[in-house]
Amino acid sequence: MVALPGEGSATTYHLRPPGGGTQWSAPADGTTLTPVPVKATHATLLAGRDAVYDRRARQGSVPVEFHFDDGSTLDGALILTTAELERLYAQTSRLLDAHERALGGTS
Repeated sequence: MVALPGEGSATTYHLRPPGGGTQWSAPADGTTLTPVPVKATHATLLAGRDAVYDRRARQGSVPVEFHFDDGSTLDGALILTTAELERLYAQTSRLLDAHERALGGTS
C-alpha cells in the first residue's frame, strides 16, 4: 500500500504489488478491495492428538496444524481415503528406512 485515503491528498487507495511494479488505485470506500488469502507454507502434526479411522466413511483423519506465511496457524485435519492411507504409509515407510540408513551410515 502506497497511500491510504485521507493521508495527505489521497482520496483513493494507492497500491503497488509487493516488490514493486505498476501502481494502481482503488476507491476510498474499499468496495473493490478483495482480501487476498494468506498462503499455507506447511502443515505439522498436532501434538497430543491421534489419528482416527472412521469405519463408516472408510477414511482416516489426522489432526494437523497449518502454518501460513504471515506466521499464523490454524488447526485442521488431513482426511485420507483408504487408498491415500496406503500410499502415505508406503511413503512414510520409505522415509523411515532412509532415516535409519542415514543413521547407520554416520555411526
